[in-house]
Amino acid sequence: MNPAAAPMTMAALGLAAPAEALYRALLRSPGASAAALAALAGQPLPEVDAWLAQLKSRGLVRSEDADGRVWFATAPEVAVELLLMERQVELNQARQVLPELQRDLLRGGRMADTEALQIIPADAESQLPVYLQMHQMAREEVLAMMCPPFIVSAPDAMEAAREQARQRGVRFRTLVTPELLQWPGWADAVRQAYAVGEQVRVHAGLPFKMVLADGSAGLIPLRAQLPTGPALRLGDTAALQALRLLFESFWVRALPALAPANEADADGVDKDLHALVTLLAAGTNDKNMAAILGISERTLLRRIQALSRQLDARSRFQCGWLAARHFSEQD
Repeated sequence: MNPAAAPMTMAALGLAAPAEALYRALLRSPGASAAALAALAGQPLPEVDAWLAQLKSRGLVRSEDADGRVWFATAPEVAVELLLMERQVELNQARQVLPELQRDLLRGGRMADTEALQIIPADAESQLPVYLQMHQMAREEVLAMMCPPFIVSAPDAMEAAREQARQRGVRFRTLVTPELLQWPGWADAVRQAYAVGEQVRVHAGLPFKMVLADGSAGLIPLRAQLPTGPALRLGDTAALQALRLLFESFWVRALPALAPANEADADGVDKDLHALVTLLAAGTNDKNMAAILGISERTLLRRIQALSRQLDARSRFQCGWLAARHFSEQD
């Protein structure tokens, strides 16, 4: 039999065969009575009454008289849209079980070898529990590369997990992009991270977001060109070890990020100067640079001019490049 010739049904839309038969009968015979529909569909009248009541509650049929003596079908394009909306609601409800399954995975500890790779759907409800798991299972160090955009945005839950990890003695090293420091609140978040002993550096060339826990688990986008799409959770695999080496290669070339105002390194270098150099090297415009550093644009220009004279730079670009190289050599 030719599959193209097979009649299409509405079962995929959640409509039972007897209900579909009545709906189709009304499309062909609008204004029919329940008794007439029973004869047309070959169904007992009590069952027809029950199916009509259900179809009416779903908006697929209507009766234009108080006694329900004549019935009409809702236009197909409207009826199909209503059924699709019903199915979407059901699917969304079904997906709510995923966080609970992720919590069960967490309770089981490390993933088995057969679960070394796991695809996480592209929504915060699915990805947040896995992100938190990275911090809850860490015992030594959490490494992260942060670059926008983000799916997970639950700062209270994430900060609580980080604080618990810090209390266990877990170290944090984080790489961020210069663009991220221009997002509202991120410059303050980086300063707060410094204040609690975390290490944060800035690198303009981060390829994707990433979180690694002790070299035993990691979370990255499934596709680098789709950062808000599905994520890939890795167990203790060769791919995970390669990601750790990638992080270290970026870390040694990155610059220290922002720190509490006027705080100095052990070598006496003002960390605000590190921040200025980082933003200059990344090509950040004056307005955003001044906002991130918490100074006026006039003060910013004076600092850039002073740094240019110190480095004998002939242009702003050269100033940023020379200063970045200077501080990289010091680190």
